[in-house]
Amino acid sequence: MTEKKSRQQLYIASVALLIANLGSSIFSFAMGLFLLRQYSSASVFGISQAIGPVVSLALAPVLRLFIDKANKKRIISLSQILSIIGLITFAILLLNFDNEVLLLVMFILVILRISDQIFDVAYMASATLIVDSADIQKLKSYEQMVSSFSSIIGPIIAAAWFSIFDMHFGVFIIAELVCETLALLLMWVIKYKDSMKLVRAVTEKNELTYIFKDKLLVFAIWFGCAINFFYTIFSIGLPYIQIHVLRLPNRVYALSEAAVSIGMLVTSYLLSKRSEFKHPLYISWKMTSIFSILFLIMGLFLFSSVHSKLIFSIFIIIFNFVTGSLIALLNTPTLVWLTTHVPENMQGRVFNISRTCVQVLMPIGIIIASFSFDTLSAGTVFIISGILFFVLVVLYPKMFRLNLRQS
Repeated sequence: MTEKKSRQQLYIASVALLIANLGSSIFSFAMGLFLLRQYSSASVFGISQAIGPVVSLALAPVLRLFIDKANKKRIISLSQILSIIGLITFAILLLNFDNEVLLLVMFILVILRISDQIFDVAYMASATLIVDSADIQKLKSYEQMVSSFSSIIGPIIAAAWFSIFDMHFGVFIIAELVCETLALLLMWVIKYKDSMKLVRAVTEKNELTYIFKDKLLVFAIWFGCAINFFYTIFSIGLPYIQIHVLRLPNRVYALSEAAVSIGMLVTSYLLSKRSEFKHPLYISWKMTSIFSILFLIMGLFLFSSVHSKLIFSIFIIIFNFVTGSLIALLNTPTLVWLTTHVPENMQGRVFNISRTCVQVLMPIGIIIASFSFDTLSAGTVFIISGILFFVLVVLYPKMFRLNLRQS
């Protein structure tokens, strides 16, 4: 593949991912907002949020059977076709069974989650087939940028349409159908490197056996799980602090939430312009140590004598921007390392295992975080979590007897 062709495919893949993510962001936010507005029970919304981890766990054993044996381009296309068929079915059922809206919403969320899981794993495993190795870091940085941009713009568009069209599902279904169709067409335009050799090279070797023989790979996967587990303290704690502890205005909450994505967007853009990391796992580990210190800073700030809502607002917005930047600095080097380190004929199954581990631990983290904030002060939770996280970060490489500067 020529350098020019690699760059072209880099941009086409990024645009396709942007369209697909934006459509999903708009649709999922609208469905979540509908459930929150329509049903007073928090458990209904909780069930909708639990669909992702449950589907990922159930789908993992099935995905491993074919993800590295089948053509990645076809898998990606079929996953998007599944979304399109599911949305059309959802629309037809709504017209005929409008008294079963809740069940139908849960149905489409399951279908879209299945489609997204298949798409994500296949897309992650096809990076080396789409672009040259020199462009992999750019591709991963653009993926972070696309995700951040979609998470900023999607909810804004969805909220506006929600008010204009008065919770009418039709506009969201059409928007998602258009986005999925455009993404499908763009993904089909991309020319993949000859993968037949890779398909024939796949053996029946178990991916767990392969993973556990590679200490660096075990470290990367479980370290990612630990980061996501502790991140639930942020995802549960910061909204709780802003709304119930500090009682900040809604506009401040909206700005602080956007600040995370803006931080990721800015940092991902800067990463796309720099040369490839020499020691990506060491960079991620170093950023994680800073991330753990943020817990302590937040806890100490909550115990401080500051009472001004303006100061609190400015602090949390800056804090979230830094958090978003660190997330990009954590994710991008690790994803680049995984893509270049794991053999192409094992990537699908290894990424499938990695994503499943993260999905399983996040609900556990959410439960623990929710219980902690209900029983302890917010400052105490952040300080205890920060200390535990920092100790884990420092000890983890030593437990595996690894020198991350050589990774």
